[in-house]
Amino acid sequence: TKGKLARLSLLQDPAYGVPSDVTFQIIRVTNEGTAEIREVLGDVTGHKLVFAASSSVFRNEFFGGLKETTDVIPVKETTYEAFEKMMFFIYQKDIDWSGVTVPEMYDVVNLAERYIMPELMDEMMKQMENVPLKNNEDLLNIAHTATQFHHLFPDVSSALLLSCAKFLQKTIPPSARLQFAIDQSGTGKEVTVLQLLSLAKDLPAVECSNCGGVECLDGQGVVGIDQFNVGLKLRANKSLAAYCGVWGVNGGPNAGEVFTVKSVDKDIKTVNVRGGISLPIVYQNIPTFCYGCI
Repeated sequence: TKGKLARLSLLQDPAYGVPSDVTFQIIRVTNEGTAEIREVLGDVTGHKLVFAASSSVFRNEFFGGLKETTDVIPVKETTYEAFEKMMFFIYQKDIDWSGVTVPEMYDVVNLAERYIMPELMDEMMKQMENVPLKNNEDLLNIAHTATQFHHLFPDVSSALLLSCAKFLQKTIPPSARLQFAIDQSGTGKEVTVLQLLSLAKDLPAVECSNCGGVECLDGQGVVGIDQFNVGLKLRANKSLAAYCGVWGVNGGPNAGEVFTVKSVDKDIKTVNVRGGISLPIVYQNIPTFCYGCI
């Protein structure tokens, strides 16, 4: 997240000369028998006026009729990292979300709701929609987390589930989805899979990377296929846009050209193009193709 008011973040720099006037002490409370154990996770300092301008809850806490009389505010049921992220957002600091897990993002979502900060909630919706997914294991784990939090944060969780459904749409063709669902039997994620399949079914067709069309492979709106099927289904005399690093000699003069595919060898390692030239296929950044382009 890129901060929009860079000078506001200067208030967090002691060298700027504007001292903080409030400290939020992040506390974890655990119980051992009848004893309550308090652990201080860290302190976050700030300025009451800045926090009050960002949240009506903070405004009432610092300037309302029952305002706090202490400058050290204990905060429970959150993490130091989540509260710090919220503080960064308030002070318009740049926030690096890489490496932040989905459960950790939900900690920030919880704070956005607790302190009635719709702008922060909108930012978390955006982050959830762009959570990186690398494989089916990521897909299932992240989607399952979204279903677990759905009753608490329905809007954010729905956005995350939709992002997962789009990934499923691109990576698992309809013909393989029944087996995908069967494979999850006994994992405790069966309901999650059914939700994903239902969402994916209602999604519009994916655009073809070659022609921009949305004609699908099997009439069910999905054009994503793996690199091996790309090779197997190439048809003679179909014009195929050569993506740099995908079709053609990797790094060579032909990379990025548009080839007319004549034939593909049976082990799918080379493609015969115009002029009888045989070029290796380099499987990187595999695009998606509609039926007409394969």
